[in-house]
Amino acid sequence: MREAPELERLMGMELYLTASGGLGGRIRSRPEDFLVEEELAGGLVAELGPGRPEGARAEGREIGGRGSFLLCVLVKSGLDTLEAVQRLARCLRLPEGLVSFAGLKDAKAITAQFVAIRGLRPERLKGLDLPGVELRPMAYTTEPLSPADLVANRFRVVVRTIELPEGAVRRELAATLSGLEDLGGLPNFYGHQRFGTARPVTHLVGRELLRGDVREAVELYLAYVGPGESAAAREARSYLAETGDLRGYLRLLPRGFYYERLMAEHLLRRPRDYHGALRRLPLRLRRLFVQAYQAYLFNRFLSARAREGLPLSLPEPGDWVLLLREGCPLEGKPVRADASRLRGLRELAREGKAVVSLPLPGHRQAPSGGRQGELEETIMEEEGVRPEDFRLKHMPELASPGWLRPALAKLELLEASRVREDELSPGCLALELAFRLPRGAYATAFLRELMKPPDLLAAGF
Repeated sequence: MREAPELERLMGMELYLTASGGLGGRIRSRPEDFLVEEELAGGLVAELGPGRPEGARAEGREIGGRGSFLLCVLVKSGLDTLEAVQRLARCLRLPEGLVSFAGLKDAKAITAQFVAIRGLRPERLKGLDLPGVELRPMAYTTEPLSPADLVANRFRVVVRTIELPEGAVRRELAATLSGLEDLGGLPNFYGHQRFGTARPVTHLVGRELLRGDVREAVELYLAYVGPGESAAAREARSYLAETGDLRGYLRLLPRGFYYERLMAEHLLRRPRDYHGALRRLPLRLRRLFVQAYQAYLFNRFLSARAREGLPLSLPEPGDWVLLLREGCPLEGKPVRADASRLRGLRELAREGKAVVSLPLPGHRQAPSGGRQGELEETIMEEEGVRPEDFRLKHMPELASPGWLRPALAKLELLEASRVREDELSPGCLALELAFRLPRGAYATAFLRELMKPPDLLAAGF
């Protein structure tokens, strides 16, 4: 094991768990270097198709199926899912809640995913112009989409500016894959985009909400300075932190910081109404604050388990275990690895039919037992939060019951990797990777183990 850089430790990812030296290099040099296609139950894949998104359009074909929801493929570039859905709903003059989706996709990629839009006819897409977005209607369906519909994501990633020779590149890749095989899978850390690499503040806001300090949550969101922000943004946030002058903050704030403006303008109209300022943000975004803090706690739980030397692939007494089907947890109750079940659960885990799982803390989720439970209790005490805090009585719409997340994810290579010259950086090499991960697993969790970047921001994370 090797200690991770400080920025990753701030996100709860404290360790690298493979012994490879690290490939180095950079991801996301171009949007085309990071492609994502979503896979739903039944093998339905949202395919990117040729080219890049140029605008929403309706295909010139008959739309089949029955129901009040129009299932579409949403291809986007330069926008995260929440922003793309918000813009789409605004253009279609529909309430945002009528647009459902199965998973969140990052902005720094070209991604294809499914959305289901209630009450939309394909004709309304004609002439719709949304830069960076393409919408392809597929079929009518009777149900909205939910996270349970998502099975996996398929990734095509190019790692560029690699300064190692080709033989060393292949050895590093082989060593990383061998290390993951020894672990039993990919450590299922929540990736950097859950927190914001340039400005990892989302989980910090969530922690203050759980502690009941809404004012501190709002002030963090407005004034916290991230390591990867522009000079103009840093100046505006630092000015507000030093002076508390909201009018000056708004004058300095660069264009495009829409949510910060909403909150600051509300506080100018209604000073000290921090609950109201936070509620100016969309509910989906506010829930992300709490979810990001749960992700941070999970990352810390997983780091602590690895540091303690507890196995990630086989349950120990007191562990939670989820049963699997096609690599995804089955709906239903998890199983506690008590003495009477331990042997059978270990056998299921060896067969790939069960997985050790750690809590996403919530007001209904019981902690692990045994040594893992002791580690979780210590971390919760350090953080100053309790499971009942997730009721958020002061803002109950953000309450979370909690759940479990597998400690490991199955990494499946879709084709042989390719090493070639990097046309963007003469003298360097590029590595092309194609792989599949189950829902909820992050490609960056694999790439961090492969690259081991000393500077996350310079490496494109």
